[in-house]
Amino acid sequence: MKTLVAVIAYNEERSIRATLEDLQQHNRGFDVIVVDNGSSDNTSALCREVGVPVVSHCINTGGSMGTVTSYFNYAWQHGYEILCQFDGDGQHLAAELPRVITPVQKGEADYVIGSRFIEKQGFQSTALRRVGISLFSWIDSRVVGHPITDVTSGFRAYSRRVIEFFGHRFRHEIHDTNQLLLLSHFSGARILEVPVRMRERVHGQSEYDLINALTFPFKGLVNIGGVLLQQRLIRERR
Repeated sequence: MKTLVAVIAYNEERSIRATLEDLQQHNRGFDVIVVDNGSSDNTSALCREVGVPVVSHCINTGGSMGTVTSYFNYAWQHGYEILCQFDGDGQHLAAELPRVITPVQKGEADYVIGSRFIEKQGFQSTALRRVGISLFSWIDSRVVGHPITDVTSGFRAYSRRVIEFFGHRFRHEIHDTNQLLLLSHFSGARILEVPVRMRERVHGQSEYDLINALTFPFKGLVNIGGVLLQQRLIRERR
């Protein structure tokens, strides 16, 4: 199945080469692109040196969800059947890709989340972030109807069904992973979590600054409420 691994990056010049080389070492027939979210450093140039195509934003979108919109559009336009998000900061391990991609390949799921918290191996995020992750994972679990433990995980894979929905039919902005997950659920996607290992970021810093961290819970609740209000319309159009 035609598979794309989309690496999202913002000012990751100290990590991106190692990330791409890790993907090359563990490549089992997938294509790789980097979606650069308006970096001001040499991220894009280093990707091209390694020989990986880059989709560059002319400005930073203010968060990683702008790159999500870009990779869905790219995957739809280029006919990919499986799409996987992979972070450029070195936290994700290419050796774990089969765990995330295989359920989509086998037709067992349309939206697969690589969770740090099932087997509790590797880096478990900070204590403060785990509180927010637990809250929104609990809320989303109630809506989806089965347990979700790591709703903010950036290690995700999608089937053609989800690619088509976000790359072709859903013509609105995506704000966070709660919205992404619930929109996928109401559009008919089968959602599955699998255990993965992650490592701690060594270089660079997250796009979420202090203001984003403080407003994240409020924005998350608003996004969940918005999707719940739209669920009938989404189901009718799926």
